[in-house]
Amino acid sequence: MTTAGAALPLTGRYAPMAAQSLRGLSAWARHAGAALTVEDCGEDPRDAAAATLGLAERCELLFGPYGSGATRAVAHAFAARPEVIWNHGGAAVTRTGARMVDILAPADAYWAGLPALWAADGVDLDRVAVLHAPTGFGTAVAGGAVAALRRRGHAPRLVAAFTAASAGVASRAALEAGATAVVGCGRFEDDIALVRALAGRADALACVAAGVEEALAALGPAVVGAVGPVQWSPHRVPPVDLGPAAGYPAAQALAAGLIAQEARSHAGSGDPDAVWAAVRRLRLSTFLGAFAIDGEGRQTAHRPELVRWVDGPDGPWRAPAGRG
Repeated sequence: MTTAGAALPLTGRYAPMAAQSLRGLSAWARHAGAALTVEDCGEDPRDAAAATLGLAERCELLFGPYGSGATRAVAHAFAARPEVIWNHGGAAVTRTGARMVDILAPADAYWAGLPALWAADGVDLDRVAVLHAPTGFGTAVAGGAVAALRRRGHAPRLVAAFTAASAGVASRAALEAGATAVVGCGRFEDDIALVRALAGRADALACVAAGVEEALAALGPAVVGAVGPVQWSPHRVPPVDLGPAAGYPAAQALAAGLIAQEARSHAGSGDPDAVWAAVRRLRLSTFLGAFAIDGEGRQTAHRPELVRWVDGPDGPWRAPAGRG
């Protein structure tokens, strides 16, 4: 029986998302007949790295944690080690030489399709502000938004950091800079605060939080019109039952398990060198989308989709808006 392990932040601020990751990994383990060991690593990225190092001593398959900060810590801890890490929870990860396989599209690809979408809507792309959390993830997402605008010959009026506590100040600064459209690249609580601060004051609004179902519970009708990125569209049905109310972390974790299983099959064994060679040659499509990586493990095939919250007969819902 294959042994697999993951350190997940099952307590702390990321606990709800980590519980979803656990759901996805557990569904894969039942499907594959694998023995899964999961340890709670809490919020501290250093604990995620230490726990994953411990799991490496007794598990054949190693899955990364949830969260880009924790995943970066794991990447640094495994920089000189042979094990392959299956990254289902970190979209902004530094390449350290670790054998880390990104299942997700990178954070800087989240807004690749936004300028085209907004241009079709008649949004003035010369009047856009990009606001981001002061984190590695937020900076990466914002950098992708700025690059996407520049590819179309535009530059943002303002690029600035913000948090939930400073969302009001940041929104005023964006409007005072002449922005009529705002891109939020924050953590969930940051983006929710930004949408509330900008309610009725911007012609167009996009934020990372608008990609998830939880945005509706947090914002109610104020979510209508907001655009968000999704790594997984719920209309893509998983081949393994994830149970009711499965969210994107569960889908991402399940996809990681399925891809890891496929790579091991191609490798012919669980030897890390053989698996690492096999996964870099692998080209396939899963319910999450296309999969391929470069020589360092970066995802090169999968791209996020964009959704827009619209009114419906049963209330607001996320309608497909395009692909990045």
